Amino acid sequence: MSVDASVLEQHKENIQPLPQGRPASKLSHALTSSSKPTYKDQLQQQRDQFEQNIKESDNLDDPLQLYIDYINWTHTHFPQGANIESGLVILLERCISIFRDVFLYKNDPRYLKVWLEYTKYSDSPRDVFVYLAKKEIGNRLSLYYEEFAKFLEAKGNFNDACQIYELGIQYNAFPLSRLQRSYENFKTRVDVNHVPNSSIVRDALAIKQGSVVVPTEAEQPPKKKTKLEVFKDESNQSVLQSIFGIGVDDQNLKLQSAKSRIKENTIPAKKWAGEVLKQSTPAPAAPASTKFQVFKDQENTPESKMTIIYDEHDLAISLIETKGKKPERVLVNMDLVYNNNQEYSFSELLAISRRTQPEFTKTLIDPLRRMSVDPTITMYSKMANNEVMQMFNSNKDFQEVEHEDEEVTNYDGFVTETINNFQPATPPTDKEEEYPNAPSSPFVEEPDNLVIDPFNKLTRDQYLDNLSIPITVFPGFYDKSTISLNNSISKFKSITNNHNKKIMKSSQQAIIDYCGDEIYCVLHELGQGGFGFVYLIETGSTGVLKALKIESPASRWEFYILHQIHRRLLGQPKHISSQFIQADSLYYFHDESFLFLDYYSQSTLLDVVNYYKSCNLPLEESLCIFFTCELLSAVETLHSIGILHGDLKADNCMVNFINCDENQWSEQYGTGWDKKSITLIDFGRAIDLNLFPKNSMFQCPGLKIDQQDCPAMHNGIPWSYDVDYYGIASIIHTLLFGHYIKIRQGSKVQLEGAFKRYWQGQLWSGLFDFLLNPYEENEVRTPKLEQLKHYRELFQHWLIENSKSKGLKRVILNLEKELNSINNKRIS
Repeated sequence: MSVDASVLEQHKENIQPLPQGRPASKLSHALTSSSKPTYKDQLQQQRDQFEQNIKESDNLDDPLQLYIDYINWTHTHFPQGANIESGLVILLERCISIFRDVFLYKNDPRYLKVWLEYTKYSDSPRDVFVYLAKKEIGNRLSLYYEEFAKFLEAKGNFNDACQIYELGIQYNAFPLSRLQRSYENFKTRVDVNHVPNSSIVRDALAIKQGSVVVPTEAEQPPKKKTKLEVFKDESNQSVLQSIFGIGVDDQNLKLQSAKSRIKENTIPAKKWAGEVLKQSTPAPAAPASTKFQVFKDQENTPESKMTIIYDEHDLAISLIETKGKKPERVLVNMDLVYNNNQEYSFSELLAISRRTQPEFTKTLIDPLRRMSVDPTITMYSKMANNEVMQMFNSNKDFQEVEHEDEEVTNYDGFVTETINNFQPATPPTDKEEEYPNAPSSPFVEEPDNLVIDPFNKLTRDQYLDNLSIPITVFPGFYDKSTISLNNSISKFKSITNNHNKKIMKSSQQAIIDYCGDEIYCVLHELGQGGFGFVYLIETGSTGVLKALKIESPASRWEFYILHQIHRRLLGQPKHISSQFIQADSLYYFHDESFLFLDYYSQSTLLDVVNYYKSCNLPLEESLCIFFTCELLSAVETLHSIGILHGDLKADNCMVNFINCDENQWSEQYGTGWDKKSITLIDFGRAIDLNLFPKNSMFQCPGLKIDQQDCPAMHNGIPWSYDVDYYGIASIIHTLLFGHYIKIRQGSKVQLEGAFKRYWQGQLWSGLFDFLLNPYEENEVRTPKLEQLKHYRELFQHWLIENSKSKGLKRVILNLEKELNSINNKRIS
């Protein structure tokens, strides 16, 4: 069917574009027939038929499709889009409101597209996206995150748009591959837009955007006058925090219709029953002789009285009192501004105050020698703490000295650690004048390196409660804080065999049916710590094995840390992210927390050492070097994303040998070896450095420590990255020597034991010297990523040269077989 292009050209300004386009024949027919009465009657009949079908849709399997057809019909026959005649906005509102609580359609792409079309006609699209997030509509679809991120990107909120993409990827929104491509394209656009354009473009070429030449700024056409924008009070919190903030019941939210949201701006129509149209009466003709009256300022203006007063800081305030008005307070000394019947500007007043002043001579004396600092607390007790606090907070003996020229000296800042009362540092305010007799206090000035207790529960909770994306919307987090379990740990302990740590299978208490829709069965106790236990559990529906970590009191910290690790490693190769255990979900009860984790069946590095000792065999040095490379790689990755593990030891490193085709796994270290690695677990003592000020130091007086903790913890001095470096040394020492690390402390920290003569002594000594002494005495604690990489590459080079001759592949295969056998006995 031929289409008259002139018809489309004539009406092109009145055609609302659609993403899928419009058939030219139907569009031409709708435009040419819109004014015919018969055509309007035909449309009304079709509309009535749709309405009748909707009334009879109660028994349909897919009532949404009726609305979709209705909306598509409106698009076809009313190309002008949303107006009174088409009723498109009202139809969209009817569709989204009737299905908003139907679980079947929450992640139906058709339903989400209706919402997205509705946002185009909304006066506040952001509110619509917020509403969808809280109602969990489209949260499993890539389309939602793509459109939301595009909206934020258009508003210039690049950081929030990036986090929306990342959140969608973590939710595994479908299709995931398309969302990942959109995310990569977004990062490319952001990088390009932030690169300054240094090339010189001639005015004749102007600026090109696509195939259309954009006029330069001088040639821009006059902008159309916009509507008056009503002021909106914007909070300082991020967009994501307002989106996912907790306040009202999300499931009871209601999004009002567009008509109700603007009802204050319109006058409702009503019947003209008894209404009278007021007639304007003609004004009497003005006399021809009346002249235009020029405004004259009245002489009897109210008199004002001005008084200069001073506040508690001795600052001048001009109080202006006018009869019939409220008194005005002006924070300026008006007598100075209007001095001697002349008006002075602030710049002139400032210049006057800086006129040449008489120079006074100063008597120079020798600078005071720096006195030795009293020792800080090394062992905490109430008596010792009170004594030291009294020393720091008492008045110094005042000695008047003659005024002298300032001499800049680099005094070392220090902070006395406060026990259980840490408060985050606030930004520095204006520095006040210091007086020589001010009392001494450790908190007068902000120190260079803040010392923080990172394990203080109040501190952790404060950070977790102020995240830009609340932890309550993290995938897998379930807030059950209103429910108490009343010590479920003791229940599981009562049915645990103390000899082999197996759970009595016949016990009803081994069933967990209060963590979501899934039912779990507790099989075996895997380990225990200071705050809880770790159990091997089996899912009832699929039989998949998981690890369950139960803590009392309840804790969200480890779940947060694991979420941050894998979020910051998005886009990295899988063998990199697999170096860290992944949390499946967290059920956060009032008194306990249930953290569901991936289960690694091949035991820990400590179990590997014990296995070799039980066989009266030493651990092959080549295997030690292999584990050392994997450990250095894992810690290097962890520190590069701003995370400290804080508790590295051999029983927190799981063996992770993934079964692979031997033909694709070379004898020489290289191809296929990424399937054989380790996985770090137990991040309960981990630290997210992004939450703390830069170069912060850490100290934890109440923490229980053991032989594997770093010397700084034993000596009660602040520490940072060195806690993990010592942890690496402790693990490698356990692998090499078969027992926990033993050191000698002097000017340098050294191992007590000596390396065997047939070991790679030069490699080991250099690595241990770095790990045990990573910093000089006054060196700022920054991550030693280059050093970690250097030693990792040294050991990897040794593996490339010697792994084949040492038969390392055979050693790993035999170990993998034995570890799998041990696990089968555990779960049988």
